[in-house]
Amino acid sequence: MSLPQNEDIYDDRYYQSLPTNSDRIGTLMALLKFGDQDSVCEIGCASGDFLAAIAPRIQYGIGLDIAEPAIRAANTLKRKKGLANIEFEEVSAGDFVLRDGNAARFDYVLLLDVTEHIDDRTVADVLESAKRLLKPSGRLVIHTPNLAYWIELLKDKGIIKQVYGHIAVRNEEQYCALIDEAGFGKARVLGLPHYRQPLRFVDQLLSRVPLLGRLFRARLFILVPAPSDAKWYSH
Repeated sequence: MSLPQNEDIYDDRYYQSLPTNSDRIGTLMALLKFGDQDSVCEIGCASGDFLAAIAPRIQYGIGLDIAEPAIRAANTLKRKKGLANIEFEEVSAGDFVLRDGNAARFDYVLLLDVTEHIDDRTVADVLESAKRLLKPSGRLVIHTPNLAYWIELLKDKGIIKQVYGHIAVRNEEQYCALIDEAGFGKARVLGLPHYRQPLRFVDQLLSRVPLLGRLFRARLFILVPAPSDAKWYSH
């Protein structure tokens, strides 16, 4: 996760204790059918678990994070798994895109469970960097909690406690507005169920109910074409 520099929260223990949720990774891998020639940049890579999972499917990947403990954990994972085609670097997306050769370099730019940690102004800056990193036929991917989900609504009202560090959980309309303002093509948005049971079963059942269904989409999966190619694309 590309997070604010708050060492009281985002320390070594935080990144070492992040859950490795196979349902989350498996769901995202099923939705994103990477090709063996694809290059991927993950902004806010945290401990690197997703890039490590997709490494056998892609040509090259790099994870960026501004938190030193995150990159330390990611590089430990890289060494453990012997990932020759994956790199991790402690750098902001804004600085990374300014380097020679990085503009229009990537088939995919990923923001996976990052944007709920940052305010609108920072999201706008990150989207601008992502736009510049993408190839003309590239895709931006956002995965994030959904403010319209019933549990998030209770958190927003202060009835139950919000996850520490989640300062800006948004709904589909808010994300589409930010994406549009950044000059991307039209976003395709999917609502996903919770990854833990029994919530997953309940969400899968009730998300089909007319009118009420939108309350049972725990996560937003947003796939956005680069600005120069607004046509919906799928492998």
